Amino acid sequence: MNLDVQSLRTFSRLAHSGAERAAGSLTQLTGVETTVDVTKVEVSTRGDVEREFVEQDLVSVHIGFNGGIDGRTVLAFDRDKAVELVDVLVPGAADQPGGEMATSGLKELGNIMLGGFIDGWADFLDTSIEITTPTFVDVEHRGALDDITGDSGFEMDTGEDHVLAFRNQLKTTDEEVNFYIYMLPTHDSIETISTVAGSDGETVPVESFTSFSEMITDGAEQASEDLTAMTGTETEVEVSRLSFVPIEAVPMELTEATRLGVVLEFEGLPSGYIAILFDEASADNLADVLMPGMEADAAMRQSAIQEIGNITTSGFIDGWANALETTIEISPPTYVEDLGSAIIDPLATELAQSQEHAFLIDSTIVTDDDEFTCDIYALPNEAELREALNRLAAEA
Repeated sequence: MNLDVQSLRTFSRLAHSGAERAAGSLTQLTGVETTVDVTKVEVSTRGDVEREFVEQDLVSVHIGFNGGIDGRTVLAFDRDKAVELVDVLVPGAADQPGGEMATSGLKELGNIMLGGFIDGWADFLDTSIEITTPTFVDVEHRGALDDITGDSGFEMDTGEDHVLAFRNQLKTTDEEVNFYIYMLPTHDSIETISTVAGSDGETVPVESFTSFSEMITDGAEQASEDLTAMTGTETEVEVSRLSFVPIEAVPMELTEATRLGVVLEFEGLPSGYIAILFDEASADNLADVLMPGMEADAAMRQSAIQEIGNITTSGFIDGWANALETTIEISPPTYVEDLGSAIIDPLATELAQSQEHAFLIDSTIVTDDDEFTCDIYALPNEAELREALNRLAAEA
């Protein structure tokens, strides 16, 4: 199956439009003002999506859909916030979080919101889409994992099933309740939507998106090994993915917490920007590890982060260059200390001069004892990344 940037743009707009309808439904139903924070299109393994639900401790409502397109939608809530939101709709639900009243309220909430979400897709496709009865799924029970992605996946040459996931993050303005909507169409339905979207003539096999996602993981694992060797602290890659987002939404990927790190520019195929970011506690711990016995003042901490940034970026990018059989040069690191969104915003603004959407690459490297966490965000040039993906497809 082939995808092109035009299809991805259409998918992104559809996902955002559907999420706006869902947010509007919730606002009308409960009076709680809800906004769409982030819309993303991701190519992920089935296991990655299912793992995300467990790691974030989510409860969810599932609704299948069929007709013009087939698949399933999932509305997922942080467990500790779900019942608080439902209590607005069903007073008293919070008194018994695991009770029938709370569960029924969640299903009704899912039915109304996901129904609005699907209606947005049906209007665009000018077709009829029927939805099933909502099902409540608590992924705390391991057996429920298989029900998250259902029959929405497609097989790759790697032998692992994948899904094209359309993910939205919605947020209420007065309670800081985050929740997520996933749409997981079947393989055939993705092709149907792509046909309606039209083509910009620059198609890329979806397999090459997956190959690049694997390259991201390989690069992050190399960076993790380099970080382990440098600090003596065992690290591992926790998250690694490639997503397609409206460029104005890129800064929303980060919280408003202060982050410290480095920003670098890379040039080659592809070119773009990369940010290596730490929270303040991680930065202090890194300085202690690299300069034991010395008080970690601001200058020492900056020096440690710049050194780590250089090593981590080299490992991350070198894996891409080797796989693509190309040369990618990296600029000297620029130290940054600011709100996470403020760090990423100028990078997105620079790319926005030539593109409306961005491929966002994000990986997280963590230690077993939470001594420090390193987040890697890369923003490659869209056209050059597409060329790189085509090169991967040609070599396959």
